[in-house]
Amino acid sequence: MCFWRGCSGGHAFLFSENMESREITAVFIGTHDCYFIRKELIEHAIVCAINMGIKVFLNGGQGHFDVTCASVLHQMKNRYPSIRSYLVIPYHNFRIFNKGLFDEIIYPFEEQQDTYFFYKRAIPERNKYMVEKSSVAISYVHRSGGASRTLDYAKKNNLKIIDLIEDGIN
Repeated sequence: MCFWRGCSGGHAFLFSENMESREITAVFIGTHDCYFIRKELIEHAIVCAINMGIKVFLNGGQGHFDVTCASVLHQMKNRYPSIRSYLVIPYHNFRIFNKGLFDEIIYPFEEQQDTYFFYKRAIPERNKYMVEKSSVAISYVHRSGGASRTLDYAKKNNLKIIDLIEDGIN
């Protein structure tokens, strides 16, 4: 697995697969077109996750929901200095919207890059990876598509779901 430490300079190195415990990790799952979601709602969900013992947040970096979650989490780091924000990219030439919002950038498929994913398959595999590394999902899914399939996978894997549409924990 490849990590870019500190999100600057592009220096890559290999890091242990067991970097963080699943019990302290959450994933953001949301449809990319969540343009009217309130930042206060996301902040409340993050605080709820922190109160559940979450210290690491995984973000797929696609769409308005992910950008908003990354921004809110970054702003909260002054109050919660122990939290970490990781961007998980599906392929090397992934367009990163703002490296400065993340503590780490993870490319989990380094070892398989020659034979593994073509573009369409890379994103669902990255989403599956994030779910499998997490115990909590913060979700805003309002229609069918990739995010709803990822949320279904999270439910199948017994993640605690903080649903921003239902405004509760399942």
